[in-house]
Amino acid sequence: MSTYIILVGTQLPENLGSVARVMGNFNQTQLRLVAPLADKQDPKAMAMAVSSHPILANAMCFDSIQDATHDCCTVIGTTAQPRDVIKHHATPFSFAHDYATLPSPVGILFGPERTGLTTDQIALCQQTLHIPVNPDFSSLNLSHAVGIILYELFQKQNDTSPFWQHGKTLPATTAEIDAFLNFLEEKLNHTHFWRTEAKKPGMRRNLFGFFKRQMVFKQDIQTLRGMIEALEHTPVKDKE
Repeated sequence: MSTYIILVGTQLPENLGSVARVMGNFNQTQLRLVAPLADKQDPKAMAMAVSSHPILANAMCFDSIQDATHDCCTVIGTTAQPRDVIKHHATPFSFAHDYATLPSPVGILFGPERTGLTTDQIALCQQTLHIPVNPDFSSLNLSHAVGIILYELFQKQNDTSPFWQHGKTLPATTAEIDAFLNFLEEKLNHTHFWRTEAKKPGMRRNLFGFFKRQMVFKQDIQTLRGMIEALEHTPVKDKE
């Protein structure tokens, strides 16, 4: 699915470079510029782009939004404030969720740093996109706004769900955890840990519940067994 990041009237070369950089971070390469006030070849822009400078160098320039979106089937306008126009409105999260259903190519418009897109420019779009922020400090850098939206798209498209990084070990099975807990209980039976038989059921439930609530790995079981064995066989030194 093709996505065009379209910057309208960008004023600072550093922002051009920063946008190219964040596009590279999230695997987007299609940058379009509408009547930019900054030169994409400005050394400051190229320096900010870092390794994404080809994205900036290959950015296409247009005189108008209509020209820049002539081949887009969906045009999304970003806005910091609600406008008095009838539009489908989305946040970056909901936009990413529905992105696959949008007719492609998709053009995402960002206005000038100082003013953003005008109401007339928003009227050229099918939808609007708003990033929820602290209302008392709502100013976002252009590249930050682009980055937030592209991050949500990248997350959705690459299914980067949370996962456990566990190296060569594997999660312990229920049988392995139960065997360790039986081993632990046996060791504790030889100490004064339970205090009284009347308190043992509740203390046992709390202690075993702690292990049942955790993600326990085979290496954890081995380490805990070794630690308990070592403590059991370590002589207690007399206080001097």
